[in-house]
Amino acid sequence: MGLMPTQSGHDYGPRRISVELTNVCNLHCSYCLRDEDALYHARADFFDVELLRRVLAGAREAAGVTHVSFTGGEVTLHPRFGEVLDTVAGEGLTAGFVTNGWHFERVWPAVAARREAITNVAFSLDGATREAHDRWRGGGSFVRLVRAFTRCREAGLPFNIKATLRRDNLPQLEQFALFAARMGASGLSFAHVLPTSAGAEAETALGPEERDEAEREVATLARIFRMPVRLDVGYYNADPAPPCAPLAGVSCNVDYRGFLSLCCNLSGYRGAAGEADVVADLRAEPFAAAYARLLRVAELQNERRARALAELAARGERPGLDTGSPCLFCLHTFDKVPWRKPAGASAGRSLPVMQKAVVSRQ
Repeated sequence: MGLMPTQSGHDYGPRRISVELTNVCNLHCSYCLRDEDALYHARADFFDVELLRRVLAGAREAAGVTHVSFTGGEVTLHPRFGEVLDTVAGEGLTAGFVTNGWHFERVWPAVAARREAITNVAFSLDGATREAHDRWRGGGSFVRLVRAFTRCREAGLPFNIKATLRRDNLPQLEQFALFAARMGASGLSFAHVLPTSAGAEAETALGPEERDEAEREVATLARIFRMPVRLDVGYYNADPAPPCAPLAGVSCNVDYRGFLSLCCNLSGYRGAAGEADVVADLRAEPFAAAYARLLRVAELQNERRARALAELAARGERPGLDTGSPCLFCLHTFDKVPWRKPAGASAGRSLPVMQKAVVSRQ
């Protein structure tokens, strides 16, 4: 799988596409960024396998995609999960998926039978002990995860662990790393809680000093452990170069309805005022034409971010978190957090490409 280094020195990974296989989940995590109604109050919707074949073929041809990351909802709830993996293999691609592990034993036969198409599995972990994890995920969840880790390790299937940084687990970051290493994980990824409401943010998200402490601790762990330890979401980065794969044009996202957008962390966002990041309905439009518009959206967003950073630098000001964190900057400028006022981000006018795309979908 080729990597995508750039002149700025960033490594954005392989050209890839993330696909939301479903809108539903069997668990109910209060900090989840997905829309509450879609997850728990709407009709269960599963990505159509024939549409998936068309999307992957188009992504391979138009964007040079080599890898697919499946997200949700909970991906293992898809009733045709084995056919989903067959579709990936049929297009000559590889895949990985993110799961809470609850149903991993049930889908393991499908995974084992298509092992050549799967590069890795990512498991969500909320605590390094049974008590800490099950407090968030429900009784029995931790045991199921450990069983899933064992399955993967014995089969030689690489797996990663994903953990969300919250106030309750900030003192346990080293324990997370030790647990992941002892389980045989290929890597450990942390992510800041993304704001989904004022109440949820106040309850779980780290404050400014705590964020700095967490990011320093993750950096320390990354130096100590042989397995990769990194911070994937919400980090502070005031470098004006494209900070992530979506804004570098290396990855894109398709939600469970077939709508093409930039990033899985913007998609179906809880409390959002709209969907300005969506550029096309791939059920009605070929991937290539839609992808060309998406690249323009990424270009305009990079320009907007660079301009905001330059304006602050000209005034001798250090960017605040809402501008300095690329994830929070996108949340503000795509109107995903309307209850918060950006500190330092430019006012949110709609990007021309987005306006055109939204009109075309009405």
